[in-house]
Amino acid sequence: MKSFWWVNHKQTYSAEVRGGYIWSPKMNRNGSKNQTYINLTLTRPGDVVFSYAGGVIKAIGLVSASCCEKSKPSEFGSAGDSWSDTGWEVPIDWELLEQPIRPKDHLELIAPLLPSKNSPLQASGNGNQGCYLASISEALGNLVLSLAKGMNPSFADDIEQHQAELEGDAIEADIQASALDATEKQQLVKSRRGQGLFRANLEKVEPACRVTGVTNKALLIASHIKPWSKCANNEERLDGNNGLLLSPHIDKLFDRGLITFTDAGGLLCAEPSIEQALQQWGVELPINVGPFKPKQSEYLAYHRSKIYRSAPTSE
Repeated sequence: MKSFWWVNHKQTYSAEVRGGYIWSPKMNRNGSKNQTYINLTLTRPGDVVFSYAGGVIKAIGLVSASCCEKSKPSEFGSAGDSWSDTGWEVPIDWELLEQPIRPKDHLELIAPLLPSKNSPLQASGNGNQGCYLASISEALGNLVLSLAKGMNPSFADDIEQHQAELEGDAIEADIQASALDATEKQQLVKSRRGQGLFRANLEKVEPACRVTGVTNKALLIASHIKPWSKCANNEERLDGNNGLLLSPHIDKLFDRGLITFTDAGGLLCAEPSIEQALQQWGVELPINVGPFKPKQSEYLAYHRSKIYRSAPTSE
């Protein structure tokens, strides 16, 4: 599960965002511990980091690799004169916001969600100068993401796509580090990418995209119904009943929980804008794609309750 972090760059914003990292000394200049420095060692790949400087959140990034010990960046110049030469560095893939977020403009929403200790903001909404990297709650993290999405419509797609890529890399690393033999590892990696045994099993169950009717397998994506990372075991991951062959644009909606299906084959849309997009793509609504088999319905129940972004249904 990803964690959310808030970094107060102060004078080092340009160097850190341009360089793709955050950096701090290991302790305060008097030798005492500083939890907001120690926090760098607690980050994990895929975690979300909000970049705050000059009174606004200007960028949002994802941790791309584990924290490591590094010398103070030379590009800090005089800004780091009082710091130790050794510290912690965390690589970050930053995305700049076209429209920065000014926390003071949303303080009524943000203030109740700030941590009671090591808060990145003061009660006034000004930045807390004594805090570098703050751990913030999932509720506050999701609030800031929603504000970013509202002000920067294209940002959400970029961050979600990159999170999926990082999650995929982590899954494959776990497979390679497992005790499975080389053949099993290769098969699982191929299956995660929609190739190999999972796809072969899926094609025995689903002959075409249920929504568009496309039958050319080369144009269809082998999409898991219950996501790979949420499967209880490899049996679920490779089960052909746990998948659909979907056209790429339909797969994107299904994977993000913007559409789902009832057991009887009804297509459900999370919001009116998705219905409009489908109709613009030539999908006539309402549409029934045909009933699903009992085993498929078990996986679809998970998708409706855990992935679908609207009210769950068991129809």
